[in-house]
Amino acid sequence: MDGRELPRIRPKPRDWLQFAYIVVAFALVIFIGLLAFGVVFNGVTIFGWLFIGGFFAFRHGFIQYRDRLAMSGTATAKASAAAIGLAELSGSGHAEDVRNAPVSRMPCLFWSVNVQRWEKGRKSKGWKNKLDNSFGVETLELEDSSGRVLVWTRGASIIPIKQVWRSEDGEAPEAALTLVKAAGFEWPARTSSNPIRVTEERIPSDAPLYVMGTLAERREIPDKPTSFVPRLLERWANAETDWAGHSFFAAFSFASQVGRRWLARDLQRSIPRWSPPNVDRHQVLVWKGTQRRPFIIAGLVEREALSALSRRAWMYILGGGGLMAGTLLVTIWKLTDVMR
Repeated sequence: MDGRELPRIRPKPRDWLQFAYIVVAFALVIFIGLLAFGVVFNGVTIFGWLFIGGFFAFRHGFIQYRDRLAMSGTATAKASAAAIGLAELSGSGHAEDVRNAPVSRMPCLFWSVNVQRWEKGRKSKGWKNKLDNSFGVETLELEDSSGRVLVWTRGASIIPIKQVWRSEDGEAPEAALTLVKAAGFEWPARTSSNPIRVTEERIPSDAPLYVMGTLAERREIPDKPTSFVPRLLERWANAETDWAGHSFFAAFSFASQVGRRWLARDLQRSIPRWSPPNVDRHQVLVWKGTQRRPFIIAGLVEREALSALSRRAWMYILGGGGLMAGTLLVTIWKLTDVMR
């Protein structure tokens, strides 16, 4: 070093002004977002949202019942001879990327595990989720006596085998005890007032598999999602953020772009990614399709799958109808009370 002092860099007034624009713009975007959330979700509108939720549950129940009727009225085809369109197949399931289920330790195409604890509070009581994990393959192959057919599982209604371990019944497998400890609890005694249950749902690999879906050639599957919401989220998530200019409007536009990209990427985590199988475009495979046909993957035989669909359908129909009726009764009671 020759002892010379390094030049000091002093920010220009315009730099400070741009920084202030950015801070104010981001604060304004956050405020607008919170304000919109408060307007949409509050003590008055909550009854409307509950009614809408009940309606969609009611509608979903009828869709499940429609799927049951389609399942009972469609003949099972062979993998090598199934016709293009709605197809019903039965055989065994195979995949390269299988994983062992957490409790049973069986290699599975799909599994989910849930640890719940019974809790009683001043305002509510019931089973509270303490741990919830799941896994599912993106593609699998169904094999029967005639050959194999590829299945792209995105959007399928899964009907798994269900197994439950309850603390009221005594001891549980070591793997279940490990999950309970991971949730921060110890396995309670049978007489505990806070029982615990561990639920595992699974579709084992190399085991009986039932599939109903749309059989089509790979070239008929679009490379990008066709639904509006996934396309919008994909556009927001991949949008380039650009701050053009030195005005407050440019700063606000930049902040809103960043906010939309953050929101879209956060919401995309709950939506299965659109990644059609990378196979020959003339190869046939089973997928959800675009005509609102049933798409079911079950680890049960057809008769048991029909019973499971019936239970699901009536649960959603009765639950959704009850929620709508209860919401209307509470709303009418509150309006009557106000008019008095």
